[in-house]
Amino acid sequence: MLAALVDCGDPKYQPPAIVVTFDPNFSPPASLNAGAIAGIAVNVANDPKNAGVNFSCVPATECGTFTPNPIASNVPTSYQAPDTVPTGGRVTVTATSVTDPTKSVSAAITID
Repeated sequence: MLAALVDCGDPKYQPPAIVVTFDPNFSPPASLNAGAIAGIAVNVANDPKNAGVNFSCVPATECGTFTPNPIASNVPTSYQAPDTVPTGGRVTVTATSVTDPTKSVSAAITID
């Protein structure tokens, strides 16, 4: 019966919220040498568009790069740490849902 209500557009039905988490097999490392590369992947659950994520990082001018970006859920991107240690010695990487930009996950990486 629930399926019938959902199919008919029941105004009380709320789709499950999008959840963004790091893939345990490709989670960001705790530390990384300057200029080194690590694979990072994110799982995006309950995304009706299956649109994946955009990666970003701070501090913006010295935090490294992601290739490719954006990327699908469950697919590793290559994160390359900055060539020099950034101010404060760490960066924060964030993966944000393309479908719902209010859903994201972040992690700090110490750059050695």
